[in-house]
Amino acid sequence: MSVDAPFGTRKCDDLYILLLNRGSLRLNNGRAKEALKDLAQASELRGKPDGMISQNLARARELNGQYAAADREYSLAISMTSNEVNPFWLRSALVKLQLGDIKGGFDLLKRVENRFPEAPEVRAAYATFLAVTGEQIAAQRKYLEIPDRARANYINNNYLRDTVAWPPAAIEGLAKVSSVVEKPKTS
Repeated sequence: MSVDAPFGTRKCDDLYILLLNRGSLRLNNGRAKEALKDLAQASELRGKPDGMISQNLARARELNGQYAAADREYSLAISMTSNEVNPFWLRSALVKLQLGDIKGGFDLLKRVENRFPEAPEVRAAYATFLAVTGEQIAAQRKYLEIPDRARANYINNNYLRDTVAWPPAAIEGLAKVSSVVEKPKTS
């Protein structure tokens, strides 16, 4: 049974905004499965491409291990902001690495690095791509550009997996660099 709004009153058509907000909050609170449901429904209700929804939906898909779907959503979100590099482009590059699109991911990361050259996560990701492409010495140099305190995070798999939530291929790629550069501490 459908109840129409009385004549002269506007029907509520912005439920997608509420779902986007709730999905984003759930995403940030570690509730990726619930976030994915909200954000997918928000996208469906919106009825047309929306960069903010696509960006958040891509992240939810990524955190739920749906890398191919995440790549499509990230690509859509990027296409809607193509002239302005955003931090979420780094996530897209890492998803591409996970999918084996190393050239596409590295090309995207180079644009991110140009915009945010000092960011430790960008430097770590750049070192990862260099290592994956076989440029181990350049990867080590890039990795050592990360300040010592910040670099300590990038040898911690819990940080990489849980805090910055890198895909497995990115964590493995970075380990190729950090295991050579970081010497185990002896007591």
